[in-house]
Amino acid sequence: MRKPLVIRVLSGSVLGTAALVLVVFSVVNRHAVTVDFWPLDFAPEVRLFAVILGILAVGVLWGGIAAWLAGGARRRLGREAQRRVDKLEIELRMARSEIDRLKSDRPKRDGQGKPALPPADAA
Repeated sequence: MRKPLVIRVLSGSVLGTAALVLVVFSVVNRHAVTVDFWPLDFAPEVRLFAVILGILAVGVLWGGIAAWLAGGARRRLGREAQRRVDKLEIELRMARSEIDRLKSDRPKRDGQGKPALPPADAA
């Protein structure tokens, strides 16, 4: 299913603007900073934009995992509902076929509710 043109244009403009802001941010913040991991004897010099964008990426990943875990109950309910719908569709199909079979087995009636008489030459 394709998204409407308005949604595609808005998404493209928002993503394009965000990409432009990230590029400008990275160019402006190229100077090196020392990242100190206190208990360890490890303090690399890293570009500031790499530190900030790395932290941003970790935050997005962490938020995505949290949202996925939080949605587990809803996904389970959705699967159960789909199973129930599938079962009811099968039951409906069976009931309709039973109704069709019963309709074909019952005697034909004339317009006044009485069973139709067999043809005279059938005897």
